[in-house]
Amino acid sequence: MVGYADGHCDTIVRLWEKNQELFSNDGHIDIVRLNKFSAPLQFFAIWLDSKYHPISMRQAMKYIEFYYSQLQKNSRVIGHINSFTDVIKNRLENKISALLALEGGEALEGEISAIHTYYRLGVRSITLTWNHRNRLADGVAEEESRGGLTRFGRQVIEEMEELGMLVDVSHLSESGFSDVVKFAKKPFIASHSNARAICDMPRNLKDNQLLKIAEKGGVVGLNLYSPFIVKYGQGGIDDILSHIQHMLSVMGEDFIALGTDFDGIHSTPKEISGVQDMDLLFISIENEFGKVVAEKIFSENLLRVLKEVL
Repeated sequence: MVGYADGHCDTIVRLWEKNQELFSNDGHIDIVRLNKFSAPLQFFAIWLDSKYHPISMRQAMKYIEFYYSQLQKNSRVIGHINSFTDVIKNRLENKISALLALEGGEALEGEISAIHTYYRLGVRSITLTWNHRNRLADGVAEEESRGGLTRFGRQVIEEMEELGMLVDVSHLSESGFSDVVKFAKKPFIASHSNARAICDMPRNLKDNQLLKIAEKGGVVGLNLYSPFIVKYGQGGIDDILSHIQHMLSVMGEDFIALGTDFDGIHSTPKEISGVQDMDLLFISIENEFGKVVAEKIFSENLLRVLKEVL
């Protein structure tokens, strides 16, 4: 069976909003389909729509409680992870590993102490911004402001690294990205971003950004949202391979991972309608670049970063 580690999905938020279950649902990801893979690891992000920003922490707590209730219902087949040791434990018990993440620093409500609270609740990764400005930094939609990390944003990174949490720069402005490179002492990730040289979209990363993540020992997770893969149309696996080819030439094979953005996107590559089809991508990567590269992209690179940071 193929190993699998995905650094980003919005499944928990989608299920809460639609009153559906993690075991089986009509979205991109569920337990039934994840079990197609060998000891899969799935990051579950908590994203807050702007309508929840006035009650960010309150709404985040609702999503987190829902996350744990779903894991409890399915505790025989899926387990939350706080450390890399938990990944190994779940593998030995033939369980899916689930990592809890925050997408956007709004959930902190400007309080450094909130990082410790979320850490105690099992959050192990934070995407610093979504597309817009928050108290940590500017997102990509604020690019013209040239705003980087705020003083609070720098404090957040320092606290996260001290605790053993992954810093995630997907959605961050270019100035903010540069600041993270300066201040981060540990590997950081771009959990769901592609190569801008292949698809010129603001959410994708420039070559110098790809290179900096590799130099820091982090990973970039391949995003399967069609507009981030091709400028026009739906795109397909061949277009994903073009991103991989370019990223390999810039970063090397040890710094590319998966960050599907499943259940947070409205259009996927034509051959992939959900996690159940991801083995087709593995086979295509293996055929094009070899089995070693395919295994690194599908699980080993992200697992390496978790082992080092958590």
